[in-house]
Amino acid sequence: MTTTIHPPKISSRLNENVDYLNELLGIGQGPGHSWDIMAKPFGYGNLQMMSYVLNGYFLTMNMVLILQELEKHVLMFQNEHPEQIHNIEELCHYLNKHVGFVQVQMVDKMQDAVRFILSGPLVTFIEGYHQALLIDTRIYPMRSITESEVERVIRGPRDAFVETMLENTALIRRRLREPSLRTELMQIGTRSKTDVTLMYLADISNPQMVDLVRQRLQSIQSETITMAEQAVTDMIIDTKWNPYPSVRYTERPDVAATALVEGHVVIIVDTSPEVIIAPITFWQLVQNPEEYHSYPVVGTYLRWLSIISVLVSIMLPGLFLWVNYAPRHVPHIFHFFIADNNLPLPLWMQLILAEVALDVLRLAVMNAPTQISSMVSIIAALVFGSLAAKIQMLHPEVLVYMSIVLICQFAISSYELATANQMSRYWILACTQIGHLFNASGIGFAVSCVALLIFLATRKSFGIPYFWPVIPWRWRGGLTEILFRRPTSRIQGRPHILKSKLPPNE
Repeated sequence: MTTTIHPPKISSRLNENVDYLNELLGIGQGPGHSWDIMAKPFGYGNLQMMSYVLNGYFLTMNMVLILQELEKHVLMFQNEHPEQIHNIEELCHYLNKHVGFVQVQMVDKMQDAVRFILSGPLVTFIEGYHQALLIDTRIYPMRSITESEVERVIRGPRDAFVETMLENTALIRRRLREPSLRTELMQIGTRSKTDVTLMYLADISNPQMVDLVRQRLQSIQSETITMAEQAVTDMIIDTKWNPYPSVRYTERPDVAATALVEGHVVIIVDTSPEVIIAPITFWQLVQNPEEYHSYPVVGTYLRWLSIISVLVSIMLPGLFLWVNYAPRHVPHIFHFFIADNNLPLPLWMQLILAEVALDVLRLAVMNAPTQISSMVSIIAALVFGSLAAKIQMLHPEVLVYMSIVLICQFAISSYELATANQMSRYWILACTQIGHLFNASGIGFAVSCVALLIFLATRKSFGIPYFWPVIPWRWRGGLTEILFRRPTSRIQGRPHILKSKLPPNE
């Protein structure tokens, strides 16, 4: 409709505003109308009003109390101003001063009024005025705060983000009672009008980096971002076919608050229980919150385990394939790597089949109803375990090593990094097999690993080198912070590569 593109101005004639909004929002009865948008006429003294509110975004008793307060003070305002006042600012100021527990503000544009109506507040149009009154009565439908499903810890906070942006902002504010913490609100999506908050510490974050993120958010041209955080990420980062995440997702308020103090920015998308942290490096994705809820020595050990898990999940299948193509070069101590090659399927095909089978199992368990998910796991264990080896479809060694790979893959707290590493495994397997066709499986394996390293080293996240501090190299205040979980009193501070306003040692 052209009215949604070029909305009229708010008219001083109430019936014109009502006719336009009823037509635009489909208010009425019968086919083609919406039942969940409420339009309620009021007459307080000599003031005629029409209020619009979205059903389901308020508590009935709260709304009754608000309307009673509104009626009482509108009548009091009229008694104090016997003659009609054409300046709505005086009425708004009077209501703000006398109406308890709500905030009243003016709306000058019809497009803003429509957006607020569809966002939940009570919007009231008054006969004789070119503005509308907005009273924020919203209470969003939300689930209670529960433990994070992905970044779990043995010790530490159990609260996690929910689908309500306001609640998520409050969870971060609870940990950062800092006056320089900024929360910039914007709406994205020409149809969805999804609320998005950009958070950063004004006295720490690099202003150029904050401007870059803000510009990319504001430049999003899309009808809707109903897929929440992933849709926003796809539009602010030119991912193309790069499987590796250029931002970090977290469900934990403590992780988000720590990132803000380090100089990162946080993007909160309404309707999503995960917030976006940017920019990030590859090694920050490897870190686990459990490291910081353990003693430094234990945290360092856990960090090394995470790094080893990443390397194993990427390289083990390709290394296994290469060793079996060149068994004469394998020391006797590593002969357990060598499998029997008498099965009908070639070894590379068995590795791919095992990889796909484990993914199918994961999807089946994830999508199956809770009541039968355990049964699916048992059946899959029988089929992909002993039976697959007995019918000589897969080597027992293949099942063992691919199971190790799967365990290492999900030992990483970042699910996005884990799935990206899976794509790298396919790449290394393909290059190793192609090299074998030319009797150079070792060269194929080495070339694939070097190419992957070059690919990661040339990536950037909002201008930050993705593989820092390895490439470019930085030991002190860089790699030392990656390899060791230092005691809190000896942590070097903010990553040097972020170029924060405050020096890293402050």
